[in-house]
Amino acid sequence: MSLSLQLAERAVALVPQDFDPEAIGWARDAIADMIGCALIGAATETTERSILPGMLTEGPCLVLGRKMRLGKLDAAFVNGTSGHAIDYDDTSKSLSGHPTVIIVPGLLALAETLNSTGREFVDAYIVGVEAATRIARGVNFYHYEKGWHPTATLGIFGAAVAASHLLKLDAGQTANAISIAASSAAGIKANFGTDTKPLHAGFQARNGLFAALLAAKGVNGSGVALEHPQGFLNVFNGPGNFDTTRMLSDWGAPLDLLKPGISIKKYPCVYSVHAAIDAAIALHQGPLSDPGEITNVLVRMHPRRMLPHVRNPATTALNAKFSLPYVVSRGLVNGAVLLDHFEDAALHDPQVLRVMGLMRMENLPDDASDYGGEVHVTLSNGQVFSHSVDAPVGRGPETPLPPGMLRAKFTDCASRTLTDEGVNEVFEQLMTLDTLPRVGMLTSAIERSKR
Repeated sequence: MSLSLQLAERAVALVPQDFDPEAIGWARDAIADMIGCALIGAATETTERSILPGMLTEGPCLVLGRKMRLGKLDAAFVNGTSGHAIDYDDTSKSLSGHPTVIIVPGLLALAETLNSTGREFVDAYIVGVEAATRIARGVNFYHYEKGWHPTATLGIFGAAVAASHLLKLDAGQTANAISIAASSAAGIKANFGTDTKPLHAGFQARNGLFAALLAAKGVNGSGVALEHPQGFLNVFNGPGNFDTTRMLSDWGAPLDLLKPGISIKKYPCVYSVHAAIDAAIALHQGPLSDPGEITNVLVRMHPRRMLPHVRNPATTALNAKFSLPYVVSRGLVNGAVLLDHFEDAALHDPQVLRVMGLMRMENLPDDASDYGGEVHVTLSNGQVFSHSVDAPVGRGPETPLPPGMLRAKFTDCASRTLTDEGVNEVFEQLMTLDTLPRVGMLTSAIERSKR
């Protein structure tokens, strides 16, 4: 039996009625978080530039944060791009990327056109996360370290399977959707820090939905598109660098959404550096009374987080989101890392530039704390202060983002495009999404609340 079909059978065999209420809660939070990110991302230059005149078709599906409705595929593309435009959306340790921003945009458009219930939408999302992360378990971390952007290259499978679930496709059709998606998977990390990174999310949100719609119409793909000598696994990872048994084992036992879970970001920048930010802020709020006295800064993190693009100082507002020296300097100087810190004018703060120039980085090869971080600060009087964080706030079930913080983040993001009353109404609907009679009620609330 082909790998695509084995994966599809496992996806189809998941029973939504058996989903743990905790998984439903995590799904609601993740979907709410992504929609908030898309609402603020809709106004960015990245999203604006992606909407090419004459390239998009009008239709029934809402474009988040805009007075615009497009066809399913175009809405998925724009909402995926805006959802990832400021790199504030959730991440998955299994995926080594951002699952929700790839899965939700296509589902949202499809649910509007199918008049799906909120619970059907939530269930399809959970199935999509499970599919993407199970496939990811068989190829990571080699896939990530090789240079692929798993948000795009692996997230597309989650988007395809989630849409297949909402379309009620059988295992054979879902297998075709997976195989079709394999030919559209793309995204390289060399484009991090540019407009193209959020476009990865837009492209693959669209392509995952497209694959499912094609499969529903009877379009087929190779049954061995994944495992063929010239298939996805051998081309993307290479022989000996993947494990299909890890892809096929333990589906739903427990759901990946629960263990290891997803991470909802506290800071609007690459998740790899969040523990170091937490440590820097703790120093600012504790023993570090005057950042002007800093003469040396050492940051230690797992080598998996210390990638070349993360080590670079910030030169633009966009690549500042991937700059460990910049965000840690912000934490030490300001005691916070905020949306406003990623505006062009903020990059010229003299104190932040000074501290950024003092920074050294070292690897901390501890796989038990691969998202942890340490910050060591030396002052002009010779004193040294240190703080370490094993897991940043928001790191899945271990250190979840508190409900009040989630709501505050959503409000901060959504209030840029929605009225105050609309922000509250939309958030309440998102927190009860699984009980909504129609997903269209949510998109209508977002649309009428647009400033």
